[in-house]
Amino acid sequence: MTQSSRLPAVLAPLTSPAYRRLLWSSALWWQTLSMWTVVAGVLVLDMTDSALAVTLLTFWRRAAQLLLGSFAGPISDRLGRRTTLLVTQGTIFLSCAGVLMLFAGDRLAAWQVTVAAFAIGAAWTVDMPARTALTPDLVGRAQTADAMLVESFAQGLLGSIGAYAGGWLLERHGPGVSLSVMLGLTGANLAILWLFSRQEVARTVAVGGQSLWSALGEGVRYVARTPTILAVTLVSITLNVLIFPSMSLLPVFARDVLGWGPAGLGLLSSGYSLGTFVGLYIVLRLRPFASIGLLFTVGALLECAALVVFAASSSFALSWAMLFVAGLGQAGFHTLRSTILLTTSSDEMRGRALSTVVLTQGAGLPGELQTGLLAERIGAPGTVGMQAGVSALLTAVVAIALPVLWRGNTKKVGTTDT
Repeated sequence: MTQSSRLPAVLAPLTSPAYRRLLWSSALWWQTLSMWTVVAGVLVLDMTDSALAVTLLTFWRRAAQLLLGSFAGPISDRLGRRTTLLVTQGTIFLSCAGVLMLFAGDRLAAWQVTVAAFAIGAAWTVDMPARTALTPDLVGRAQTADAMLVESFAQGLLGSIGAYAGGWLLERHGPGVSLSVMLGLTGANLAILWLFSRQEVARTVAVGGQSLWSALGEGVRYVARTPTILAVTLVSITLNVLIFPSMSLLPVFARDVLGWGPAGLGLLSSGYSLGTFVGLYIVLRLRPFASIGLLFTVGALLECAALVVFAASSSFALSWAMLFVAGLGQAGFHTLRSTILLTTSSDEMRGRALSTVVLTQGAGLPGELQTGLLAERIGAPGTVGMQAGVSALLTAVVAIALPVLWRGNTKKVGTTDT
């Protein structure tokens, strides 16, 4: 297949009406999440003037992930994946509505925003494995990798727009309008998911009745005996403990290091999302020539290296550029992590394998607290630079110890066995 014919093939999953509806739902959720991250961070920073308080937003979201991550796959298997999405997005709708009503009544406090962050994190923890595990049911395993790339392209673009929109709305119209827009996006998402729940899906994966604890134990044993999934899990834990908590300090960098307001924070966040969008195109071009495991590993290392430079920068332009480069790395890490898990795991273990994603994100819980405490002691730049350097070192150790990840044992994305 030539390169020119390969690009249209990536869009083949869009021929499925059910997948298109799921993609619309995901698009609205990505917009909501990226706006929430900016708006909540600015609100809490303005209320408390504390870097630790800002990082605690992500800390409690990760606490929810750690608490529920192991059970997310079994829960969606029991409720049904589409019903699970209705429940989780309904929870997010109520959380946004609660924050908006408190703000409108001039009773909003930082701890209440943090409670909402926990509720949204809990909902997202269960939502993500159910949403991702639906993809092979809708498009088939042969088109799963292409579907993941389509979703990631959309997520990168819409995440960039949402982050900038959140900052712009805060700057121009204040928190009330920003929260109202998020509430409207979530309401539209619920309407789409209701229609999706009534749409016939040709293939589903039946899961036998097990207790939640039995399903959890089986999932842990499955990860431990599958070297590729184990390697992905270890790298994910490393970045979730040391890299992603650092991103929660962006409001501090925007205001205190670079001297910008909410609009500047929106620009920084959009630079990261835009880098992810461009990085996905690079992954698409490289996929015939490199294993997805190699692209995953290089992406993780690139993100770490870019954040080391970002931490040392006092120039807004250089900082934006390094976040853009970090986004390039995130494209390889984030997208191919899910692709590896979907294509490596068996159908019956798909949901539980994907639960490792949110579980490893929950493992970043101590990282959030550590990041906030270090930032209070040595400042945000020193914290981010040190943690990014350590993360690069540990990622390299995992790659050397488990070379099955990057030596080509994982199939190239979109290729088939001959």
